Amino acid sequence: MTGEQVPAHRRKVERLARPFEALPLRVRLVAVVLILLFVSLTLTGVTALFLMRRSLMTAVDADLRTAAGPTISQVARTLDSRRGIPTNYATRFIFPTDGTVISGPPSTAEARQHPRVPKLTLADIRVRTHEPFTVSSTDGDGRWRMVAGAGITTDGEAVIYAIAVPLFDVDASITDMKESLLIIGLGVMLACALIGWFAVRRAFRPLTQIEDTAAAIAGGDLARRVPERTAKDEVTSLSRSLNAMLAQIEQSFAVREASEERMRQFVADASHELRTPLAAVRGYAELFRQGAVTKPEDVATAMRRIEDEAKRMGVLVDDLLLLARLDDERPMTFAPIDLTVLAADAVQDAKALDPSRVITLSGLNGDLQPTTVEGDEARLRQVLTNLVGNAVNHTPPGTPLEVAVGSRERGRALLEVRDHGPGVDPAAARRVFERFYRADPSRMRGHGGGNGLGLAIVAAIVNAHHGKVGVAQTPGGGATFVVDLPTANSQTASSKG
Repeated sequence: MTGEQVPAHRRKVERLARPFEALPLRVRLVAVVLILLFVSLTLTGVTALFLMRRSLMTAVDADLRTAAGPTISQVARTLDSRRGIPTNYATRFIFPTDGTVISGPPSTAEARQHPRVPKLTLADIRVRTHEPFTVSSTDGDGRWRMVAGAGITTDGEAVIYAIAVPLFDVDASITDMKESLLIIGLGVMLACALIGWFAVRRAFRPLTQIEDTAAAIAGGDLARRVPERTAKDEVTSLSRSLNAMLAQIEQSFAVREASEERMRQFVADASHELRTPLAAVRGYAELFRQGAVTKPEDVATAMRRIEDEAKRMGVLVDDLLLLARLDDERPMTFAPIDLTVLAADAVQDAKALDPSRVITLSGLNGDLQPTTVEGDEARLRQVLTNLVGNAVNHTPPGTPLEVAVGSRERGRALLEVRDHGPGVDPAAARRVFERFYRADPSRMRGHGGGNGLGLAIVAAIVNAHHGKVGVAQTPGGGATFVVDLPTANSQTASSKG
């Protein structure tokens, strides 16, 4: 037999158990309880009947031994007058010499029945003297309990005697006991079946509620929850765990739907952003192909516009690739970086691009101090470049800007870029870090408006550095962008912990 073959007896057991396994769990539980109860009642009844029968038979045997204990002279007297023998006892006196039998039938209602006395010899008597044994009746189905012995008559003749008592009362008591146990057992089984069924239904009610909740969730109702219970049992623990899991699932679905919605919007906006420069490039190329652009200065203008739109598409594609890498959480090169140095470089670059602006660098707590964080230098430079460039692009020419670096809480580094322009509308402040979002939709693309990805890139980079970014109103008017990053010491301590 191979390891994959199933023994025949096991297959037989599985076939017998298959119909039972097909029943509902409630029915199976009640059936198991009833089977165990039936076995228990049966064992209890059999034990009770056995003990009762043994007790009654012990009493009968004791009476028989008492009645069957005559001496030789008592045997003689009994033979003459049968005194000392109870009237419901049957007696037999057998003379081995000639086989004569003298009997004394009981004077009771069972007088028509007599014990069936076996053939007894003196050798048999020596073996079973005063040891009770059971014999059948000569008429009917009754039984008798009998003892036998030997004695000598007054004439000196050997005699074998047997004394028997009917077991009709014992058998009747046993029968009554059987009937009583059967009736009581059936009543107990019926009562337990009803009580067990209602108890199982009540116990399964929370599971039914869980089943209904699962069906509702499968139908799309993700807000459905299992009703709360106050009982301290396994079902209550299961309900709480399921509700916690369902809350997580609902949240995950909500996040997924929001992500899919953002992705759809992202794809639509990206398509729209790319469609404009592509249309411009295609238009100028079509004009050149049709011969509409022939003058050298017109050709130069067309080529310059094609180059500008190609650069714009390149920047857009680069930004999209950067966001995709940040979304994939690709590893970056982290090293201790002084934000003060990066901020100073960003301020110098902005002054070089727009000398008319007053751009200052200061410390949050007064004097400018080194502020070290663990980060990717190129990405953090991009954060500063985008924030300062955003302030320059969205404020009137000559509007002063301030960049402040420092720390206000232990283990946290802060970077602020403040402008004094028109500021950000509170309704728009919640969305300025979304991709392709523009606070001023009427602003023309390609004319200083950007592609709507600068602040989204800032948020993604800061998030990759385990930081936070937000926007607030500058006192006196304007917008202040705040970047909150963990310092190098706090990141090292947390990684060791």
